[in-house]
Amino acid sequence: MIASTIYVLEGTLSNEATRIIKGQVYQVPRVGGISFEVEEGKDTRMILKHKTTEPIDRADLEAAIAKAGDYRLL
Repeated sequence: MIASTIYVLEGTLSNEATRIIKGQVYQVPRVGGISFEVEEGKDTRMILKHKTTEPIDRADLEAAIAKAGDYRLL
């Protein structure tokens, strides 16, 4: 079974920023898919797909986002 977990990144991110973050987050174990919901003036939602039996480690995710640049997971 596949699950979607939503994480929130601080700020309205550009297409370039989401592309950079996506490249790093795909390196996190168990991430199967990534999409973003960007709405002007609001924090960005990142939706990750993964198996329900294999949750994503938040520390791994935060480390990947830090490698992408000055972005912050809320």
